[in-house]
Amino acid sequence: MATPPMAPISPEQLINFLYAIYYFLRDALAFLLEVTLFKEHPEYAATYGDAITFLISLTAFYLILEFISSAKKWVKIILVLGWGLLVLSIAISASII
Repeated sequence: MATPPMAPISPEQLINFLYAIYYFLRDALAFLLEVTLFKEHPEYAATYGDAITFLISLTAFYLILEFISSAKKWVKIILVLGWGLLVLSIAISASII
C-alpha cells in the first residue's frame, strides 16, 4: 500500500521549527553555564547563554555562506569581533567574581 505524499512545509512551520531549536539551544547553554561557570551568579548565565546562542547562529550562517561564498568577509569580521568580545566579557566577569 502506497503512502500518501507529504505536504510541503510552509514558511511558518519552518520558522517555528528554527525558533524552537534556537530557544532549546539557548536554554541548554544557559543551564550548562549556570551549573559550571556561574555557580555563584546564575543570573549571568542567561545573558551569556543568549550571546553564545546568537554567535552560534551567526557561525552556522557563516558556514552556509562559506559554501555559497557571498558576503563572507563582513560576517567573518562580525564573528571574530563577537567571539572576541564574548570571551573578553566572560574573562572580565570571572575575574571580578
